[in-house]
Amino acid sequence: MSIEELVKSAKSGDDNAFCELMKVNKDTLYKTAYVYTKNKHDSLEILDQTVYKAYISIKNIKEDKYFNTWLMRILINNCINYLNHKKRLSFFGINLDTLGKKDKDTTDLEDKLDLYKAIDKLEEKLKIVIILRYFNDLTVLQIANILECPIGTVKTHIHKAVKKLKIEMGV
Repeated sequence: MSIEELVKSAKSGDDNAFCELMKVNKDTLYKTAYVYTKNKHDSLEILDQTVYKAYISIKNIKEDKYFNTWLMRILINNCINYLNHKKRLSFFGINLDTLGKKDKDTTDLEDKLDLYKAIDKLEEKLKIVIILRYFNDLTVLQIANILECPIGTVKTHIHKAVKKLKIEMGV
């Protein structure tokens, strides 16, 4: 069954079709959430929120062929909201990164921290294109559709982000 057929079925109330759509997208969604949060638990929580929001609003999709784009947009918005919430909490003296974290998790993340820290320093618009392009292997056209901006803008953002990352990483 194609994505469009699954979306039509899910819109008409077929829970199995919706589950199949989530199975198709789960790896991409998880990778994106993980790049934003750098934490397995937080990524899974964001993924849960995304699935819930998609489930309750699937009937609002205007064009079935853009389901993946629509779903990725929900995920990105959830990630941004989560990070903004986390910043507000840390402002009040609660450090969420140290709560419940085990040494093994810290050791596993240390290998990737330099890159993640460099990505975190990017402006939001540059950060999004890097995550979508290099962590999810999306094409420039797909990114332009998700972000609802021209292809040239996406290319410019990718170029600027890569240039800034090279400077930050000392490459």
